[in-house]
Amino acid sequence: MHKRTYTLLSGHIEDGSPTHEIDVHATQKEIQDFEKQGYLLRESLIKGDHLESLKYALDRIVEAEWETKLATRSARDRSWGFIPRHLMHKDPAFLDLLKFPPVLSVCRAMMGPLVRLRGLSGRVSFPGEEIQDTPWHQHLRVVSNPIPPWFSQPHCIDALIYLDDLNEDTGPVAVVPGSHAWLDREPPSKEVDAVESQVVFEVPAGSIVMVHGNTWHRALPTRRKKRRMLILSYTPTWLRKSPHGGPSPTDGLIAQRFEEMDEEARILLGHGGYS
Repeated sequence: MHKRTYTLLSGHIEDGSPTHEIDVHATQKEIQDFEKQGYLLRESLIKGDHLESLKYALDRIVEAEWETKLATRSARDRSWGFIPRHLMHKDPAFLDLLKFPPVLSVCRAMMGPLVRLRGLSGRVSFPGEEIQDTPWHQHLRVVSNPIPPWFSQPHCIDALIYLDDLNEDTGPVAVVPGSHAWLDREPPSKEVDAVESQVVFEVPAGSIVMVHGNTWHRALPTRRKKRRMLILSYTPTWLRKSPHGGPSPTDGLIAQRFEEMDEEARILLGHGGYS
């Protein structure tokens, strides 16, 4: 762990230029490697009762929404599994992740103190006849070709939180180091074959792989055991929220508890932190 201090330079702030001191839950070398490689592996960050509470909450949501999923799914050769959205609106166990220091402090170290939640989704893959893996993809990609003189590259950090062991039974995850900086190409569409320089992770339950939103990554097939994961995403406060999953619920837990939340939580939820 180390400290990082940012001072906000803005004429719109009445109290001058407030200073933000961040206790970063990573070493300076890890932050430097994250900047260069586009990913940061954190093994066994979530343990014990905390891990079990997240598993239980996700299982309850999957059970409650499963029939709707079956009724609306379309037939296809491959499946991304079941992806429930807006989890913080549905179960209090997920609200604890809003300010989870091992993730949030690293996001602030990389993108500055003004960050907001882009979303918290889940993904559950099941073994069976249908192949459940994912092709190479990115989570955030808006790039003009050619690059304009004043182009603003969008930045996003996604924390891939694995609630089960990643191995040959559940399906490891693969990333391509440095691919977040490739502004002149995209991942091969619908391809699942190995890519040169890829890194494949097999990690214990409770581990987190943090990736820049443009980092190429994919999940290998789930073969014999269910794999549960969460995707916790942050962007700068002024970037629009994620379009995935439709509009946020207006009657969920966040709406019910919003008046009780402090200013930091409100900014993290997209209410403030920008001009």
